[in-house]
Amino acid sequence: MAQHNHVAATIPRYTRADFTALRFRLNRIPTSDILARVYDEDALEAIGIETPTQLEARLDAMRDHLVERVCLSNPYLSASLADARRFNRWPKSAIDYLVRAADKDVSQPQPEDPVSAWLRPVVFRPLRQEGIQTLAQLQGYIALRGRRWYLPVPRLGAGKARALERWLQAHSTTLGPLTLPDETPQTASVDLGAELACRLVPLEQIARVVSSLDGHDGRNRAPGFCLIAARHDLDAIRAYLSRFRDRDKTARAYQKELERFLLWCVTVRRTALSSVDASDCERYKDFLAQPDPSWIGAKTPRTSARWRPFVGALKPESQRYAVLVLRGFFAWLVGVRYLGGNPWLLVQDPLTVRRELPVAIEKALPGPLWEHLLQPDGLLDQLCAKVDSRPSGVPLAANDADAQGAQYRLARAAVLLLGCSGARREEAARAMRCHLRPVPEQAGIPAGLWELALLGKRSKWRTVFLPPRVIAALRAHWADRGHDFEEADQVLALLSPVVVPSTRAAQAKHVRREHGTPVLTGTGFSPDGLYQLLTTALLRIADDTTLPLGAFERERLRQASPHALRHTFATHAVANEMPTDVLQRLLGHASLQTTSLYVRAERARGLTAVSKLYAT
Repeated sequence: MAQHNHVAATIPRYTRADFTALRFRLNRIPTSDILARVYDEDALEAIGIETPTQLEARLDAMRDHLVERVCLSNPYLSASLADARRFNRWPKSAIDYLVRAADKDVSQPQPEDPVSAWLRPVVFRPLRQEGIQTLAQLQGYIALRGRRWYLPVPRLGAGKARALERWLQAHSTTLGPLTLPDETPQTASVDLGAELACRLVPLEQIARVVSSLDGHDGRNRAPGFCLIAARHDLDAIRAYLSRFRDRDKTARAYQKELERFLLWCVTVRRTALSSVDASDCERYKDFLAQPDPSWIGAKTPRTSARWRPFVGALKPESQRYAVLVLRGFFAWLVGVRYLGGNPWLLVQDPLTVRRELPVAIEKALPGPLWEHLLQPDGLLDQLCAKVDSRPSGVPLAANDADAQGAQYRLARAAVLLLGCSGARREEAARAMRCHLRPVPEQAGIPAGLWELALLGKRSKWRTVFLPPRVIAALRAHWADRGHDFEEADQVLALLSPVVVPSTRAAQAKHVRREHGTPVLTGTGFSPDGLYQLLTTALLRIADDTTLPLGAFERERLRQASPHALRHTFATHAVANEMPTDVLQRLLGHASLQTTSLYVRAERARGLTAVSKLYAT
């Protein structure tokens, strides 16, 4: 094994003499007396102690190790032990706790042991950044995320991850077996039936439903001629989803709800979808409120064996959305004469708290915080000040020293692009350089303004305008990519990764080789990838203690999302008296009523400010 993949720390072995010496030291007995009264020459030679200073270092390390074990096993003692160590005042109760911790068997790792007790600092420090404190939490983290569990952990590569897995498996006697889910892509089609209740697969992997449950003779099937060529329920679902084949986001949302209901009908209710009645629909509504734990799992690729229909319990708004989708689906089935009636018409929507404004406008960043991000030499510029020493255009790995600066410049360009244009993340992800051009100089128009054509919802193009601040950020990001921003006709994404994971799919998409040298392709982000980039960047800004931010501002950044930047643009545009019809065109709203929500929100803030002004 390579030296850098050594993960297990050297565990010191303490003797009874060490325990006695520690008690003496905590009671402030002079170290010279401890050497004379506790140890003999052979014992000192065995542990390599020659001077009082060396013994003090050994006893202090032993004390810190035991304090950590006690704090993890009994968090209520953390404060008292921290005070005891800070002021070097050790009451008898604190010493007794440490001695009891020392009496525990330390020959084998235990699930509740801290990772720092058994692993090297180069390993346990990044694990702690992910909230992994104990060995049991480490095993749960690996079991939840699968073979590539190490990817979100900074400075922990595949080599150390495999070494950690081998170490955990070597101590399975005390830690329990390490569960590593099968990550082989599941692409083979399966037959869905009640006897396969434990096998939950996404819709595209269902070859057929067993004939007794496929709905070819369902109780609710309509008599006479059907307008779609659907022999059974699975065909009907596919026919319905094909109507949205040109609207990927809508198709994915509907498919998620329909595959959940089909799986529930067959594997839980053991009935065909075309045989359900109103009472079955009510039971499914209850199931949405509290899904079976076996249906819940971490978000994984749909080809993974760990895929599950739910990521967690649904909020009331999501439950209501599921019912609305199913009601609309069944109404369509009745309309095409596949079903005779719609049982969901007899089911009431789940109760939800109705918002005063249907759009979460309050998530917009406050004006001072947005200005602090936007202005030159502001928060974003401070983070981007690091200068890379690498040649431009070279793909970076997450552990490269230059990755942080280039990644922050990418995040700055993304934040400014969305916050200054009001673009949706899907629109920003597919924005191209060939659709960006400077606005011709003319009277009344400030110099340096650029226009960008975006393809929005309903496949409609619209134009947004970008200030020089955004263009400068894009130029810096393109310099990191090694692409010439001044070539206006390039069919390259405005935003594209500069840090490329080592996975085969990522390398194939974002890296090509020219004369044996890897270079970035400028392919661009997926909408989910752009979401991950922005939320991660805003979270890092919020957690950076070197930046001048208040507690409220940090919390707002932690909760921010790409759509919050769209709300930020709209609310600040209204605050600066932009006409509503102009804002509607810039945001790409189909209805002026949607845009007017920002006006209402701004009016409410204005009334609040005025009421404070005239308060008596």
